[in-house]
Amino acid sequence: MNELLDGLLSEAAARHGVTGAQLAVVVDGERAQATAGVANAELGTPVTGETLFQIGSTTKLHTAVLVLGLADAGLVDLDRPVADRLPGPRLPPGPLRDVTPRHLLSMTSGLDNGPYADTGRGDDCVARYVDLLADVPPVFEPGEGFGYSNASTVVSGLLVERVTGATWDAALRDRLAGPLGLGHTVSLPEELPYHRVAVGHDAAGRVVRPWLLSRGLGPSGSTLCSTAADLAVLGQTLLDGGVAPGGVRLLSAEAVEATRTPHVEVEARWFAEQWCAGPYRKVWDGVAVYGHGGTNLGGSSTLVWIPERNAVLAVTTNTPSQGYPFAEEVFGAVCAELLGLALPVREEPDAGLPVDASLYTGVYETCDTRYEVAERPGGIAVTTTSGGGSLTCDLLPLGGHRFWPSDDRLGGMHRWDVAFVPGRDGRAVRFMNGAFAARRTA
Repeated sequence: MNELLDGLLSEAAARHGVTGAQLAVVVDGERAQATAGVANAELGTPVTGETLFQIGSTTKLHTAVLVLGLADAGLVDLDRPVADRLPGPRLPPGPLRDVTPRHLLSMTSGLDNGPYADTGRGDDCVARYVDLLADVPPVFEPGEGFGYSNASTVVSGLLVERVTGATWDAALRDRLAGPLGLGHTVSLPEELPYHRVAVGHDAAGRVVRPWLLSRGLGPSGSTLCSTAADLAVLGQTLLDGGVAPGGVRLLSAEAVEATRTPHVEVEARWFAEQWCAGPYRKVWDGVAVYGHGGTNLGGSSTLVWIPERNAVLAVTTNTPSQGYPFAEEVFGAVCAELLGLALPVREEPDAGLPVDASLYTGVYETCDTRYEVAERPGGIAVTTTSGGGSLTCDLLPLGGHRFWPSDDRLGGMHRWDVAFVPGRDGRAVRFMNGAFAARRTA
């Protein structure tokens, strides 16, 4: 199997212009892995199976597992307001005081995605980040919809800190990485000199600087580095009912069931179809698939596990702009060759579908992004303004309030569709840029 995976990974890396990558596969307990390219183009260091990559938001799975483990221990009640465990004005006032850990894990809290703010390197950085959320309006009330949120996962990270009395980094090391034997999973930069490390590259193969991101956003995916093989161990643990490959029980069967129980439908379906307590749920060729992906400045990763096929797939790359389409191609090839599964084919927009622009036109906002949807001849377009830059693109109808953006830069090159969430009168109350929800403000 290793030889097959080497060929698949190298061919996909060449097609996508990926500088370096890893692939790990577990099928019926048999493990295999492959590597391709270099970890640092300036130094020419090759990728090995032990090279650490930034994994981005796949970290949210690690944070979810920590919370579920604390619930197993009777230290966290998944349905008790999280504000009860967080002293001080750490959450926005009003309905969001009722946010529970279950809301946070299932992305139904209503919290805005939150600012990409640096709250320092001190051990209080996670708490300082959560303090910023008091000034950020909610997107919707808890449990009323789906909205992927970095901020919600940082709140989960602060809950872990308050319950354990340790930093999120220490809790991750002692309660997850240690018991699972993840020897190549670290979150603090002072640990990196003891490992081989990949740095980020742009689509032209140039090294990206800076590489380090805010520690305060660590629980949501700003700092954690790992390997495809270590990610596959986490996936196998969730696949095998909470028991790690070495026999250690990390989670109860009840907790694992929560990771497989859909809590909410996702409007932008290409990103995910449903969300559970931690992972997303998709359907490939009639088979349920669970997982998570992530991208930041230095890397990208995707982890999925497929109970019906007793399989785990994990991929990492240091060319983050290509991370999701690269993972999609690699997983498609592996599934076709080893699992007898075909990945979904992207729908084509239908220019003939009628679009009632009056349902969608208006302004939608998050704490740092403004989307202005306007009518155009035969349809609608969106202008996005964020960080001093703007982008305008057409929205091509797919039906059911879903659209493909004509320019994939709208979704950060993730190849996501977009969607609108209608209110009771049929007029949209939220705009979904793939994963991220923006509230209507005008």
